[in-house]
Amino acid sequence: LAGQPFKYMQSHQDDPLGAAIVNEVISIINDNDLIPKAETKGKQFLKLLQSLIDSERILEVRGRGLMFAMDICDEATGNHLYEKLIQKGYIICNRKSLFRIDPPLTINETEFSTFIEDFKAILSTTN
Repeated sequence: LAGQPFKYMQSHQDDPLGAAIVNEVISIINDNDLIPKAETKGKQFLKLLQSLIDSERILEVRGRGLMFAMDICDEATGNHLYEKLIQKGYIICNRKSLFRIDPPLTINETEFSTFIEDFKAILSTTN
């Protein structure tokens, strides 16, 4: 590339396929009332997550809709919990001593309760 410059161009600008996909996603979200349902589920799930607060490892949990943040006592504990959750098949965002938990809009109460139970089990084995 040093000898020949190249132009950067967006290959999907004004792409009708991409626009059709976005339009369908918006339709599915609207047709299934996923945003209002996320608000309702979020309030339930936030209470479940807050039940994990123990003032030693889990310091605070906050959320809005189905977006949650969990403050972990320190980076080492966060990394340990993160590794164990990944091994169980959960995908969360680990930012040192902060977890972001963003479940899909389609998650149900049983799935989230299972996550909470697995998280509790992992916590019970963590110093």
